Amino acid sequence: MTAAKKRFLVFGLMALAILLVAVLAPVIATHDPNTSVLADAVQSPSGEHWFGTDKMGRDLFSRVIYGTRTSILSTMVLVLSILLVGGALGIVAGYVGGVVETVIMRVADMMVSFPGMALAIALAGMLGGSITSAILAIMAVSWTKYARLARSLVLKVKHQDYVLAARISGTRERDILLRYMVPSALPTLVITAATDVGGMMLELAGFSFLGLGAQSTSIEWGYMLNEGRAYMESAPWLMVFPGLAIFLTVVIFNLLGDSLRDILDPREDEAQPHSKSKKRGDKMKRLKQVSTKAAALLVGAMLLSGVLTGCGGTPSAEQTEQTHLNFGCYSYSDSLDPITTVNSSWAGMRYGILECLFRFDDQVVAQPWLCDTYEVSDDYTTWILHIREGVQFSNGNPVTPSAVQAAFGRLYAETDADRGGTGNSNPEIYLPEPALTADDEAGTLTVVCQRPTGNLPGILAYPYFSVIDVSVVEQGIVSTGPYKLDSMQAGVGAELSRNEYYWNGEVPYDTVSILFIEDSSTKAMALQSGDVDLVENITTASDLEKLEADDRFYVSTAAGVRTGNSYMNFNGPLGNAALRQAILMALDHETMCNVTVAGMYTPGFAALPSSLAYNYDQLTNPYPYDVEKAKETLDEAGIVDTDGDGIRELDGENINLVYLAYTSRNLNDFAQAIALQLEEIGIGVTLNVSDYDTITALQNAGEFDLVTANTTTVGTGDPQDFLSYWYSGNSGSYGYYHNEEYDACFEELEVTTDQDRRLELITRMQQILIDDAATIIHGYYNSRMISWTDRVTGAEIATIDYYWLTSDIAPAAEESSNA
Repeated sequence: MTAAKKRFLVFGLMALAILLVAVLAPVIATHDPNTSVLADAVQSPSGEHWFGTDKMGRDLFSRVIYGTRTSILSTMVLVLSILLVGGALGIVAGYVGGVVETVIMRVADMMVSFPGMALAIALAGMLGGSITSAILAIMAVSWTKYARLARSLVLKVKHQDYVLAARISGTRERDILLRYMVPSALPTLVITAATDVGGMMLELAGFSFLGLGAQSTSIEWGYMLNEGRAYMESAPWLMVFPGLAIFLTVVIFNLLGDSLRDILDPREDEAQPHSKSKKRGDKMKRLKQVSTKAAALLVGAMLLSGVLTGCGGTPSAEQTEQTHLNFGCYSYSDSLDPITTVNSSWAGMRYGILECLFRFDDQVVAQPWLCDTYEVSDDYTTWILHIREGVQFSNGNPVTPSAVQAAFGRLYAETDADRGGTGNSNPEIYLPEPALTADDEAGTLTVVCQRPTGNLPGILAYPYFSVIDVSVVEQGIVSTGPYKLDSMQAGVGAELSRNEYYWNGEVPYDTVSILFIEDSSTKAMALQSGDVDLVENITTASDLEKLEADDRFYVSTAAGVRTGNSYMNFNGPLGNAALRQAILMALDHETMCNVTVAGMYTPGFAALPSSLAYNYDQLTNPYPYDVEKAKETLDEAGIVDTDGDGIRELDGENINLVYLAYTSRNLNDFAQAIALQLEEIGIGVTLNVSDYDTITALQNAGEFDLVTANTTTVGTGDPQDFLSYWYSGNSGSYGYYHNEEYDACFEELEVTTDQDRRLELITRMQQILIDDAATIIHGYYNSRMISWTDRVTGAEIATIDYYWLTSDIAPAAEESSNA
């Protein structure tokens, strides 16, 4: 037996062993890879869990074993697809020639002219994160290699005598292609494909690590690295074991491909001794390259997780002394215009650009701001607001009552489709369009409401009602905040500068760079490395723990007024009350809040946070966590599994809930944990994790059964607007909930100004939602702001998170920064 065949046998046996692991995964695995015990999350390796457990309490050894199936199968599909597509196009191009060849090869040249991986990443991003998208994206940039190779092989034989004889004898072109062209090209293409298996597996793992490949519903090694990077310091096994699996598998399949080439390549037998030596050198060089790439994926993942960022160092004196601030934050909108969306109005206010007539204090009470005094009629329908004198927009124009009237008039007109408005904001849900009268001489704006409105200051503190200069709106959004917008690039960031006309004291920074950072761990790394001075809301538990323990950083935390919940669509299977009740009883919210998201939320069961004064302690929960009771409830309702596939049926069909989630504020973690717990009681879930805009569009279209949310419950200083989401007149985008008693309570709440009666109504409405199992309450989110202690001072997070960049945030004192 030749040395090449011996190598092929050894590496073939190794590869076969890996394939056997994939086939025999149910026998080898010690646990069900999808079984989640949330209380056992992130446990270190032990006799019970050989590789430890992941953040959902699933056995990591079993998941690595089952991950072999996904990783190998997806790689084989990718390699075979590239071989078939590229080979077929190359063979056709080489044999047919002419225009067909020109078109195919020019397309191949065009594809080659772009950086391959950059183009593949862009394509995967457009297609959306999934293993299928990753396969298609990599295939789109990799087929050219096979097409070029196949074409060159066909050109060598298409003019051979036996091919010409076949043509003269009248053999059909299709038969010539199949009998002569394909066999001449196939061996070399197969050898090439065999040597590419390792590299393609590595690329797929890399895509999954970046979030562009396999998602949470798949068991795949690259995605395990992605999940584990947030826990690299506290639970390194979450990355080490999947990383080793990738490394070993890639190296073994690469060596197998090289040994197969040695056996099948006919040129090997003709090679001279010196050329054989060169081939061996080339093989070792290629092995080193692929092995290095495989190791680099693991090491790079570890670096990206922040292992080395703790050595980022303290910023230089030059950095801290200059009046420039780098602020890293999540991007919720590419617009700052209050008419565009609710998020655009929030973004403009968070960046210190927009301001309102009123502003909330830390007790969420609206205080005068651009309006300094006001009067209200006894029936709470007429309000006379005095506009603060001397206030100017950032372009120097005066803020007059007429200017405020114009801003409010535009808000209503541009969000009213009947008047040709195109904005998606909805000020009507807070304040039906009032009659406005401006008296510039008296400095007053009279607001006549359509109904008694006792909370007008709170409503006018909501970001929708930001005061902008309508006279220059075509050139951009201009308001009265401490900073003005110079430029903004979608998905990248914004550049701000000092508002020289700011009315409320000194503006601390000359310029501000806002850097949009979507991933929480990346945000933490940017802070630790010194690339940014300030960030909001680090939501990865291990990153937050590290920052809190590091005296170089200051972490400001505010008691949450946000509720994390999932809305239920009552027009689908969740219209069944027993199913909703069972779902609530199947969910361990205590563990999800305290373990899964590591205390980012305070657990609870009511729509309004327990920290607010809305009688949380008087409410009762009829559906506490009880898995066996949940199963009993389903059985009694006839929602059972009749065909033994593990999924219960409702109305003759398997229950498969479409669950939408976006990645902000740990909502995807909740959705993933809930999906796993529901599967334990026989409820199927299809989880769709995407960006906020995509999820919102699907939610508005009603294309969901469950959809996550994280909402400020007292956005106007009062929960009425949050509770309106379950009012049948507004509930279309929130699941079509309808309860006549709830509607009656809400309608009374809208017109009641007596605070005691309002409290009674709000308490009753919360209990109705609880009794109806109308929504899944995850818990109550705590907001945070984190800054460098020797760069920044005054970086306190507000109780209601409309206010990120304020004039209170300033450079640290020189003696502190130089200490």
